[in-house]
Amino acid sequence: MKKPYTTFLSLGGMFFILSMAYGLDILTDSLKQFAMSQFAVPFSWLLPTTILELLFVGFLLIWLGFVYNKDDDHLYSPLIFILVGLGLLFYNYVIIVSDMPLPILMNIIPKSLSSFASAFVAVVGFQRLVFRRTKSLS
Repeated sequence: MKKPYTTFLSLGGMFFILSMAYGLDILTDSLKQFAMSQFAVPFSWLLPTTILELLFVGFLLIWLGFVYNKDDDHLYSPLIFILVGLGLLFYNYVIIVSDMPLPILMNIIPKSLSSFASAFVAVVGFQRLVFRRTKSLS
């Protein structure tokens, strides 16, 4: 018997991971600005940021446990992962080319955690789509 909550947990986890990455990008920039202006040691922001990145990777591994659950073999989960991941990854390029006034997510730049998380979600979606389990006849 399939457990439908595993699909919802993997989709909800995807949004949690992406929002956590976006928040960590903003927090890293804030810590960097604060450390540069308040402390004599210019790189004092590196240790808290590194610890937060380790926490982020831990949440990524927990999310992968829900994504690769044997009860979650729906087709729409990987498609949502691909669409959301690629949509966020190429969001800035679409905004720049189309001159749309939507600067909400301008923090998603290459080499940021948001960019990495978006690309990671898209690749996990592609992998889940290509290597889907097929129903056995027995």
